[in-house]
Amino acid sequence: MQFSFQSNVPVASSSTIALNVTPAALRDAFLTHGIDTATLSSLIQSYVLSHPSPTPLDTVVSSFFEAISSLLSAPSSSRTVSFTDLVSNIVRRFLDACSYFPSSLLHAGISGPLAGPRALQMALRKSSVWSPLSSSSGHASLADEMERIAADRQRRKDHIQWAQIHAAALELGMLNFRPNTPEIGYAVPSSQTFSEMMARDAVWEADEVEWVAGIIVFRALIRTGSANRKVEYEQLLATYERRWKEIKDEARQALVTVGSFSFLVCRVADLVFRKSYWVREKTWLTWGKLVSRDITI
Repeated sequence: MQFSFQSNVPVASSSTIALNVTPAALRDAFLTHGIDTATLSSLIQSYVLSHPSPTPLDTVVSSFFEAISSLLSAPSSSRTVSFTDLVSNIVRRFLDACSYFPSSLLHAGISGPLAGPRALQMALRKSSVWSPLSSSSGHASLADEMERIAADRQRRKDHIQWAQIHAAALELGMLNFRPNTPEIGYAVPSSQTFSEMMARDAVWEADEVEWVAGIIVFRALIRTGSANRKVEYEQLLATYERRWKEIKDEARQALVTVGSFSFLVCRVADLVFRKSYWVREKTWLTWGKLVSRDITI
């Protein structure tokens, strides 16, 4: 199925981007209809050649994160596809572009087409750790406090967006690789291991944003997992339900779950736990239909 990107997001022409490959140009390339994945891959390779480093695709991953952010900043009424599909489209473009990478392109010791998934896996590992902003001092001005609150809200939105990218990459099979690279001195862990650790740890964290990120990734694990893990996943989902009830009972939730973030939290909770009918049905198909419903901001 093909989806179109937002028509109201201003982007440069393909010829302009090709003349000056910058992070901003790469971001525009992910959004530009006229740039196919082969051309996008060439632009990425040009940037990597001119900016050598042990991890040259870090900037590329940041650029496609910014591309997703620019799409999501458009009014929801102007979107032609769901939030989940927007994220999946950009992640798929990156995945398709990676298929053209030559063996000479290396990222963290991984070469060729697997370099892109490796770069994304590393970015997801970093982004999965939530670090709250420190509280302002008692002498902070109202303007300083408003700025701190705005920065904290943006960081929460970014954290959730990384979780959506994580989920999309899992569902596209982008992270299911175990490269045979003894020269780097260690075994690269599978995405399933990392993603499950993230989902299992996030449910116990104190901040609500970690609960939301965890359930988004866990939903992708459910959708891509095998039926023989149903009982195991039911237990973890029950833990998420208990923790959500605990969070809802805490007064601080009203202070931090505001605006679109509040809507997302309630939407996910409603998505997963509405009447808990999947538990009573006891069928993987019913459970799969429940978790496949869309989450939007």
